[in-house]
Amino acid sequence: MLELLEESKGDLVAFRISGHVDKNDYDIMLPILEEKIKMYGKINVYAEMQEVEDFTLKALWEDLKFDFRHASDFSKAALVGEQKWLDWLIVAASPFTSATVKHFTLEQRQQALDWIQTPEE
Repeated sequence: MLELLEESKGDLVAFRISGHVDKNDYDIMLPILEEKIKMYGKINVYAEMQEVEDFTLKALWEDLKFDFRHASDFSKAALVGEQKWLDWLIVAASPFTSATVKHFTLEQRQQALDWIQTPEE
């Protein structure tokens, strides 16, 4: 399930991912991201992951297609969660985006929000 968070304001899209994530979740989230990109050019993304059970292959495919199409449209991304694969994901994605991407634990949630909302110098 993807849930848009109240911190989503201006050029920031903040959402929580939990449980089972499928293509329907991406059908809701991707238009929001695309609209923000149209409005601001580059956007920041805060993604909080709690108890993610699985991603369907169709959801993963939608995510990958979107990421490649918009690789230069992100300034910063904060990935928040305990999953160890998030560090691997950041390393794997870094050649494909110009965004600064950081991983935070759930205990560092406020630190992640502060970082993502601070303008780059």
